[in-house]
Amino acid sequence: MLLVPKSFDPPPPRSQALDATRLVSAIIGGGDARIHLDAQGRNQYYASAMPSDALAYGSSTISSISTHAFQILMADWQGRLDQPLSPSSYADALQMLRVRLADCFGLHERAQETAIIFAASGTDLEYVGLAAAAGARPLTAVLLGRDEVGSGCVHSAAGRFFAEQTATGARVVPQTAIDPAFADVELIDVAVRDENGLPRNSAAVAAELSRHVDRSAADGRHAVVHVVHGSKSGLTLPALHDVEAMAARFDGNATIVVDACQLRITPGTIRRYLDIGCIVLMTGSKFAGGPPFSGFALVPAAVQRRARSLPTGFRRLAARAEWPTDWPGADGLHDLSNPGLLLRLQAALIEIERFGALPTDCVTNVIARFNHYATHLVKRLGLGEVPGVGGSSCLASETLRTLDLSARWPDCDFDAAKRMHADIARHSRERFGREVRLGQPVKSHRLADGRTAGTLRLSLSMPMIAELAALPLVALDERLERDMAVVGAAIVSAADTCLASAELVLSA
Repeated sequence: MLLVPKSFDPPPPRSQALDATRLVSAIIGGGDARIHLDAQGRNQYYASAMPSDALAYGSSTISSISTHAFQILMADWQGRLDQPLSPSSYADALQMLRVRLADCFGLHERAQETAIIFAASGTDLEYVGLAAAAGARPLTAVLLGRDEVGSGCVHSAAGRFFAEQTATGARVVPQTAIDPAFADVELIDVAVRDENGLPRNSAAVAAELSRHVDRSAADGRHAVVHVVHGSKSGLTLPALHDVEAMAARFDGNATIVVDACQLRITPGTIRRYLDIGCIVLMTGSKFAGGPPFSGFALVPAAVQRRARSLPTGFRRLAARAEWPTDWPGADGLHDLSNPGLLLRLQAALIEIERFGALPTDCVTNVIARFNHYATHLVKRLGLGEVPGVGGSSCLASETLRTLDLSARWPDCDFDAAKRMHADIARHSRERFGREVRLGQPVKSHRLADGRTAGTLRLSLSMPMIAELAALPLVALDERLERDMAVVGAAIVSAADTCLASAELVLSA
């Protein structure tokens, strides 16, 4: 099984049990400005807070809540959303989520040895690594692949605010230190791709990261080293065996943080990272398919034991219940509740548990058929693909494809691809009778004139796999072929609109 199986028997839908508008209002509370909806009911990533019938192949960026999860939340919260959520009830609910997550990831025997911390986004989770490493020595944050992780991580990884308001509602100044303890954090950027856009060799990346650790230690600093498992384009670097070797030689001079925020990772791999002392960051709004935004970090007990008391600046970032009760200084956080975050986490966990109940062969078949039709789409449109790590096959690389638009339209740079992404999100329904959602462009390689090439991403999510796995084989193929035809038409139509000088004849 891809996830530890759990009995799953959803209750019957009771859509009249609770006003859906009230639930939506609650779901979009307790986050930064990115979660807010515009007049059309969309956030800045064009995702809705309501279930949607969109062809949702954009989980590499964000997901909308599924009808399945929405109905379960409506039933579970019947008659309660108009009542305040007390801090004690919030703490009890988050503790239950910790138990369920430990069950999903196979942490039964080590549940007491793994701290689980919740946050309102993957960007917020970066503060966990700093909290675990905070001590007498100044910190050096070594960020791997800034273009292939969350855009705000370049700030949060360095201990700075990334927005004007935190999930607790505190008004802050972006790019200033969250606490004086992090005012002198040094940030080092390490690339995951070479100048040609090709993934770097795992050993070379590991060697560069190690050099930064050694230099930091020589300067009297402690390094917080970020590795990535499933980047925006599906990269995993360094390879796990190289991370294991790094962890063995660092000898307390570094804290390793695994950015697995896409959650395209198996429980066995998560446990291996924890066993070597890595902090693992994951979110519930991408592959998991929960509503934006939510996140959780897994911290090995040995790492927690080395942690100093949480700096007071964390009071503006998190509620007391979101950190384990035995984390040093957690009792100094404000005793607040965040019902919006709780709902988003619950929705994500509904999908994680449903996905975990699927037979492995069903999941494997859906992924294989998706890749077959995605490959056919790429060839039919004359597109290219951004290369992944050679020889690497894992959940991250198998469920996410990065399309190189510049292979067909040489003038399609990153900015043009952003316009195309917006055009598809806004106009596909009126043009094709079905909304299409693709992943935002990701910076991967440069055009001959130095501009960054235009890309779009095509990906599966847990709820989509669960939906497709229920189809008979013939129906599955028909569905994927039909979906890819609409996706292809949407891409060409957007190019027609956004790239006036492009050659737009669709290959037969």
